[in-house]
Amino acid sequence: MAGYPPPYPPTPPPYGPPNGQDWKYQRRIMRDQARAQKDLYRQQMRGLRRRSILGPVIVILVGVIFLLTQTGHLHSDRVWELYGHWWPLLLVVIGLVLVAEWGVDQFRTPDPQRPYVRRSVGGGVIFLIIILGLVGLFFTGGHGGRDYFGHGINFNSDNIQEFLGDKHESDEILTDAFPAGGALTIDNPRGEITVSGTSTDGLIHLSVHKQVYSRSDADAEKKARDLSPEIESRNNQTSIKVPTVAGSVVDLNLTVPPASNVTLTANHGDIHVDSLKSPLTVTANHGDVSLSAIAGPITAHINNGGSSFSAHGVTGAVSLEGHGQDLTVSDIAGPVTLSGDFYGTTHLEHITSAVRFHTSRTDFQLGRLDGTMEISPDADLSADQAVGPVVLTTRNRNITLERISGDLSVTNRNGSVDLTSAPPIGNVTVQNRNGSVSLTLPDHANFVVNAETSDGDVENDFSLPSQENESRKILNGTIGKGGSLIRINTSQGDVSLKKASIAPLPIAPPRPPVAPAAPQINIKDEDGSSVYVGKDGVRITSGADGSSVVVGKEGLRITANADGSSSYKSKDGTQLTEGADGSKIYKGRDGTHYTESADGGKVYKGSDGTRITISASGSQIAKSSGGVELSDSEVRDRLRRVQDDVRRTEQERDDERRSSRH
Repeated sequence: MAGYPPPYPPTPPPYGPPNGQDWKYQRRIMRDQARAQKDLYRQQMRGLRRRSILGPVIVILVGVIFLLTQTGHLHSDRVWELYGHWWPLLLVVIGLVLVAEWGVDQFRTPDPQRPYVRRSVGGGVIFLIIILGLVGLFFTGGHGGRDYFGHGINFNSDNIQEFLGDKHESDEILTDAFPAGGALTIDNPRGEITVSGTSTDGLIHLSVHKQVYSRSDADAEKKARDLSPEIESRNNQTSIKVPTVAGSVVDLNLTVPPASNVTLTANHGDIHVDSLKSPLTVTANHGDVSLSAIAGPITAHINNGGSSFSAHGVTGAVSLEGHGQDLTVSDIAGPVTLSGDFYGTTHLEHITSAVRFHTSRTDFQLGRLDGTMEISPDADLSADQAVGPVVLTTRNRNITLERISGDLSVTNRNGSVDLTSAPPIGNVTVQNRNGSVSLTLPDHANFVVNAETSDGDVENDFSLPSQENESRKILNGTIGKGGSLIRINTSQGDVSLKKASIAPLPIAPPRPPVAPAAPQINIKDEDGSSVYVGKDGVRITSGADGSSVVVGKEGLRITANADGSSSYKSKDGTQLTEGADGSKIYKGRDGTHYTESADGGKVYKGSDGTRITISASGSQIAKSSGGVELSDSEVRDRLRRVQDDVRRTEQERDDERRSSRH
């Protein structure tokens, strides 16, 4: 066996691809192998990849917000208002989460057995982020009636016209008869409405300022003609309606008789009203409302989360409904009712009748407000010098009430309560949760106290002993002769009962007795001149040439010259001089100067140093105190305000002339 030669090895396969195939077959085989290796590597990497926590974080955050809204802890309008304003912070949070994850992956100790892999964000999360961004854009532009998606970018038809077209401006003056004590209705779809009750001739004087955006002069002229207000009079009713024309803005400025019953509606624009002596109704869907010197009741509606409302010097009742931003109400003689949702600062001052402030979060009622009341957007609520009964029901606020006279009831949670009662004190009830309560009482007050807290301490300046029952501390006792009942209940906070020297609220002084009427004197000379002394001390001197001088007992002075010129100085120092040629020189009590020449030229100097000069040809120079050039809208606003002041001064002068003869 050993001598046999070894068997021949098997014959190897022929070199090259089988069946006579060439080198292309080999390259295809290599390509398939490389592709298979790449697919295998991808599968391995997918198995090692870690998901980002970004998706769960966003879902949890959205779920918590919806839960708080559904349970009433957050108001839906407020949520969308805040989201429309702050939604870009969502992108900031997403970026911070991704950067934090990258930092953790970079700085942790690597595993040599496993390759480094990045975290992944799924397509569903990216889609959710896109949806949230679109919702944010929508509520930035649409919530509360805003038309803007961002600052200055507007996608409605009107502002597309403004963006693409050129601006064309024109003015129109209209005058119409108005029945005494009649009703006036004004509807302006796009633009401001300014109404002043200073017309003395029984007519409506209407100034129309038109702004049209168009690429064609002919089209602009046609639109301007179409924008002429439609005036209709029927019986005792007069209505003024501005037609709706795309790409246009119409500002209305009216002077009406002061006894006019006025109803105003502005869809996109501000409303300004002053010097009326009859009921007033205003509706602003997307604009601010400013009211002053109104002698009748006011009914107002604002329907925009960013709008503001102000009312000053009103002798009638004020009723406001809707939702808006800032509220300012002062010097009101009638009752005030504010109902809706207001997201900014609410400031009330000097209201001599009952006050009711009602929102989804706060209900505040006062018998009278001698001082101020302020509710800030950062959850603070304060009031001072109020007369009860005072009833406050709210949540999540820090409350400070100073010098409250009469009965007082406060219900709150998640905030501190700090109260000061002024004599004569009434019954005080405080129900708080998760917050401290501090009550300061007059040092000689008489009352019975029943106060308790859980998980807090009790202290007092009246030497009353406290009791402790498990986690609750109780304070009971009678101070002085007893009388008013003080009840305090809180948790997770301290109770403090303090005493101090507190002055009572001032009582409105009684009207002084009417002095006996002074004798009326009227002396006439043969040349036609005369001297008249009224019962109230008013002195009128009339010259033979038709001139006259009226001097009031409080510094008022009216001079009318024979050539038609006149001068007027009011009790507060306001001065108005009118020349025989129709020129006017006005000086306000705040230092404002305004001159209007007979040829139409105007010169304005504001109390802040602003100067505006408009020549008879229409050229103008307008600069602020710092030398910055004013825009056309700022110039119009300044001139409108000073011209309103001039008209009011003329009305005061005419009223003084008439009253001096009675």
